[in-house]
Amino acid sequence: MSRHHSRVIALFATLFLALGLSACAAPDSGAPSDVTQVGGAKSKFDGLEFQTPHERPHFTLTDQTGQPYDFYAKTEGIPTILYFGYTLCPDVCPLILGSLADALNQVKDKYPEIQVVFVTTDPANDTSPVLAAYLAHFDSQLPVKFVGLTGDLPSVEAAQKAAGVEVAEDNGKTHSTLATFYGSSDVAHVAWLADTTSDDIVHDIPLAAK
Repeated sequence: MSRHHSRVIALFATLFLALGLSACAAPDSGAPSDVTQVGGAKSKFDGLEFQTPHERPHFTLTDQTGQPYDFYAKTEGIPTILYFGYTLCPDVCPLILGSLADALNQVKDKYPEIQVVFVTTDPANDTSPVLAAYLAHFDSQLPVKFVGLTGDLPSVEAAQKAAGVEVAEDNGKTHSTLATFYGSSDVAHVAWLADTTSDDIVHDIPLAAK
């Protein structure tokens, strides 16, 4: 079986899970409509390539220390991975955060500045202290710690719209599964799903970090 075919099968498996039983995925996986390619023969990425690059979004929420966090101002010019999820998520969120942490640990000597920003879709539960405790499980080996953001529900929903992902439903339990990677040029060319391996992410980072 070719590598490209393996990636296609993996994508369909993920979409099946998203469409089916998972409580931690949007009905359509949360993928923007312009994600059309799968890593392999048609793309240089192992993740999902945006047909049209996505610009780094503007929104302000509250970080895990309780301070205002202007996403664009704080991350402008810095390679940044943006993900929307919630701390009680039983499957997709810890899976993708674990893969991201493993990948960043592998490339931390060459790309020590990469920032991960996790925005809760369940702000009623995920307060700043809850986010701080949760993210500490993933970033202990990294030079740049993950940032967790929360806020009132309208602000959280506005952030999702600004990032071009589906707005979460079911009190935040059904949400986009895309981890979007913005390069230092402040545009994103690639995103990763929960089935993306850390090796896939390590492969894509040099291709999209600028």
